[in-house]
Amino acid sequence: MSTASYATLRRWLHPLRAIAELFHNRALTHLPWTWLRVAYLRRLGMEAGPHTYLFGGSEVLEPRNLTIAGNCHIGRFCQIDARGGISIGRNVVIASHTLLITADHDPDDPEFGGRLGPITIRDRVWLGSRVTILKGVTIGEGAVVTAGSVVHRDVPPWTIVGGVPAVPIRDRSREQTYEIDSGPRFY
Repeated sequence: MSTASYATLRRWLHPLRAIAELFHNRALTHLPWTWLRVAYLRRLGMEAGPHTYLFGGSEVLEPRNLTIAGNCHIGRFCQIDARGGISIGRNVVIASHTLLITADHDPDDPEFGGRLGPITIRDRVWLGSRVTILKGVTIGEGAVVTAGSVVHRDVPPWTIVGGVPAVPIRDRSREQTYEIDSGPRFY
């Protein structure tokens, strides 16, 4: 395919991809079939390993920039903004109403330009309900973020953090052996 043909194809695919994403975020996310939502997002480019469960009401922006290793629960009404890239490890629990935000604006830019930054969530992380993770943050292996916290800096492995902004509370036991290998098929 010539360079000109490829550029034309990309211009046509962008609106179609946006419509497909909108269909998920406005309609499909409200149907009670977890497996259908995950399968559809995989068709849109999301990489998700086995035992990935996306509960109803959750939205995903730019699914092709979202990678989930597997054994993961993403609760109800989460917003997964993967425009800047999101990588989620294994045996991760993301509770309901959580926000993963990979974009913001530069407040000092005269044009108010947008900025993107990736989010990395390592294995065995637990994010409580209504947590907000901002762009550029890595949540270390085994870390826990307590409900309602806002994380704008990296969280060390096996650390429990909480608050606005999130600060360390204590270490978490490293003796974690659970496997998230099941979840609701209809939810």
